[in-house]
Amino acid sequence: FPRMSALLELSLCGNSIDDNCARVLVHGLSECKHILSLDLSRNRISDDGLDVLIQGLPESVDTLYLTKNEVTLARHLPLLRFKSLVLLGNTLCLGGPRVIAASLANPECRLEDLDLSQCNVGEEGAATLAESMRNNQRLTLMSLAENNITKEGWNAFSSILCDTSSINASYISNHTLRDLDGDGVQIPQDVEMMLDLNQGNDKSCVAAKKIL
Repeated sequence: FPRMSALLELSLCGNSIDDNCARVLVHGLSECKHILSLDLSRNRISDDGLDVLIQGLPESVDTLYLTKNEVTLARHLPLLRFKSLVLLGNTLCLGGPRVIAASLANPECRLEDLDLSQCNVGEEGAATLAESMRNNQRLTLMSLAENNITKEGWNAFSSILCDTSSINASYISNHTLRDLDGDGVQIPQDVEMMLDLNQGNDKSCVAAKKIL
């Protein structure tokens, strides 16, 4: 792609891009050293294509939109490199949330914004994702709208946001996650309260408020 070295953002939504096209695209963007954001929503990219994007996109790309593609996360894929990842509308397999959780639990994970709306996460998947957030100190937004999550699933985040088993456990709970984006779903009040507390920038103060 000539004259694209200064490209910062690229949107190729709705172009029937499949995994083979993703390989061509990655090759074409190899000299775009400053590109930050790539939008490939409403295409036909599957796990193989996502793997190609993870491994082959320029290091500068930290935002990837894959809304309504064919990603299932049926095998392990490291999602560590992106700061913002949108998977809205991809029907994940039952083990998909575990693949995501493995990245979220990794200290090298850079994700700050993760959109999993309409991704077939379900109750068990919510619990898996919640547990992965126990030591995560980067992710601030996890969108889980329209995933058939009930009160039981949302409650899995309660002890992650404020572990009341001891003062120290409360102090080292997750003080980073600020929003689960239930999109009209009634998230339990205690979970909402902890998310609201996490809005504070002084995390020591947030921890103290949870203890009190």
